[in-house]
Amino acid sequence: MAEPSRVPAFITPNLAHLSGLMQYYAEDLTICERLLQFFQDYTEQFVIMLDREQCVALFQASASLLKSYSSHHCNSKTRVIVAKSTEEANSEEEQKYNDILCAIQLLIHLGTKDFIDICSHSATPGVESTQVTDVIFFGLQQVLPLMTQGLLQMPTLCSQYFSLVGFMMDTYPEKIAVLPYELFDALMESLLFGMCHHDAAVAKSSLQGIASITREHLKLQILSSHLARNPSFLDHCSSRLLRDVIFQNKVWDRLESAGMALLPLAAVDVNRFAAVVKDLVDQVPVEDQKARLQSGFQTLMQPEVLHKVASGGIEGRKNRIRFKKDFENFCHDIHSFLILK
Repeated sequence: MAEPSRVPAFITPNLAHLSGLMQYYAEDLTICERLLQFFQDYTEQFVIMLDREQCVALFQASASLLKSYSSHHCNSKTRVIVAKSTEEANSEEEQKYNDILCAIQLLIHLGTKDFIDICSHSATPGVESTQVTDVIFFGLQQVLPLMTQGLLQMPTLCSQYFSLVGFMMDTYPEKIAVLPYELFDALMESLLFGMCHHDAAVAKSSLQGIASITREHLKLQILSSHLARNPSFLDHCSSRLLRDVIFQNKVWDRLESAGMALLPLAAVDVNRFAAVVKDLVDQVPVEDQKARLQSGFQTLMQPEVLHKVASGGIEGRKNRIRFKKDFENFCHDIHSFLILK
């Protein structure tokens, strides 16, 4: 294209009108899909050349589009399809899958603008990181209620969703402090679901997100407001990680990520973590196995290692390497005699 800038110049004034069409055609899944596909394609192809004003218009229109789609389809999820054939019902489910996949890809493409502007040498000011992250977290807030267990069984959508959520939690953990509790709780529950997934890439993205959030909390107490509302939240995360991943055979294809998530969870509050461990140990019926498990945790969780979790530089790296080796030995030891069901 000789002058690609003509496309954003033409489209930008019409974005608000295009997103507004979703309010009127929300019941028509074909039109919903076309609108979402247009925004996704436009963002993918042209976000790299948009100036600040054009980006802000795109962000606002995309947020409005997703909100209109979500508000309608969240309310209509309980509709019983009785007059449609199986073929028609399957077609509608497939279109909903396409819609949500398209919405997730739209958010992924919007997120690239932050890195494009950071790497740009242009003298023209770009959009701020907060503007990018705000629209992505807002978009996730709209998409989350539509993410059913059935949709998460579809490999492409599942991979894209957990890639986005894991990336946002890993790259912008400081944003967690200002998220509404309901959104924070839903995002974390999805990560806890993802860390147990049979796809190792999905599990690693989820575990990295959990690890980043917990490490950031160690440094800046970003979870204080959320923990004030639910003090046992991190205990729940620790218990799920131990029971559903580390004590299961699935740990071997996500071993390092599981260890790097466990370390900061244990370091946040050693006494509460010890209580979680005791609760799990008490559920082991064989006394000899119970003693071995307790001894394994005591060897793994050395105070000097836990105190250096938030350290950076060479010291922090050495600490992580040490824990990585200890954690691998711990897993080999406990898996020789124990798998909790």
